Amino acid sequence: MKIAFVDVTVTVTYGGIQTAVWELARALHDLGHTVSVFGGDGTIRPDLGGRAIEVRTFPFTPREKAPDLGNRFRRLWERWTFARHAKAAVIAGDFDWVVITKPFDFFWPMLMPAGSKTRFALRSGGTSFIAGDRYLARGIDALFANSYFNGWQIKSRYGRFPTIIYNGVDLDRFGPQHRAPALRAGLGLPDDALLCIFAGRLVGWKGVAYSLRALASERLAGLPLYFAVIGSGPEEKKLKALAESLGLADRVFFLAGRPHGELPAWWASADIGLFASVGDEGFSNSMAEALASGLPVIATAFSGNPETVGNEGSCGLLVAPENADALADALFVLATDGECRKRMGEAARQRIASQFTWDRVAQRLLAGLK
Repeated sequence: MKIAFVDVTVTVTYGGIQTAVWELARALHDLGHTVSVFGGDGTIRPDLGGRAIEVRTFPFTPREKAPDLGNRFRRLWERWTFARHAKAAVIAGDFDWVVITKPFDFFWPMLMPAGSKTRFALRSGGTSFIAGDRYLARGIDALFANSYFNGWQIKSRYGRFPTIIYNGVDLDRFGPQHRAPALRAGLGLPDDALLCIFAGRLVGWKGVAYSLRALASERLAGLPLYFAVIGSGPEEKKLKALAESLGLADRVFFLAGRPHGELPAWWASADIGLFASVGDEGFSNSMAEALASGLPVIATAFSGNPETVGNEGSCGLLVAPENADALADALFVLATDGECRKRMGEAARQRIASQFTWDRVAQRLLAGLK
């Protein structure tokens, strides 16, 4: 089949959705399909290993420059301005399927000429619903969600239950074998340090503020716990100020967003993954990458997190959202029991290896593109 991924952000920013597009493009190519990726003018190009994957970029108006009628309007505007420039190329591609990632792109089927064979699929990971999307969803031929949690959200909105396909992890790129002592040394960590880590957009619903408050808990006083925060976003200044006010300035490292290719060494060089999200998250790529790297994780028992880490307590600990005390209690358990960390880390790696690989994701996607 000829398959295209169309998402303005995929060539201009890093994130879980963007990672999924590139990984699926690789996997589908390796299964013998012709794959194209259409994104906005930008410089992000992951290593495709010499694969014949067509990557095309087009101008667009960034959301920050759109009329200020709300964030969702701005994101729709960004995608519409991109579509105006990319439309001719997508039509000329004569694809069997075009995969989009947000309801903001539901207008695409209306741009195709009469008689076009191209069908459209949504591969959802969230709830970026907009006015009129129920009507436009009639032009979407296949719906996919990356967790059952997100699947029920899609069903509630559009009246159709999507096919559930979890995201995957590249087990060669993410694993304990990539531990890099030089990274820890570069942070000035003492030999007995336990490094917690988070990677993602610094937005309020990611819950990083709760993680900071947990680290400042008296229950953890005297334990060699440190926290690396990898990412950037609108909450960065507030989080830095909070860390300072909590007396954590020497134990929290705010690191800028890293290209996806640099993350394996960071995950593998940490000791605990810390994910305190308080908003809808269908499937956390970062959490899955931490698990694949052999890290036990602490996560909120919310949205799709239990589906990723499991709720049986073998790969990590689930806690109530918006509860810094519960996070501190979980951190105390893992910080004071090295055998528990080791056992959970090994189980975490095995969980990802057995259930969450990109080849499996691609096979299930193809089965749904009928």
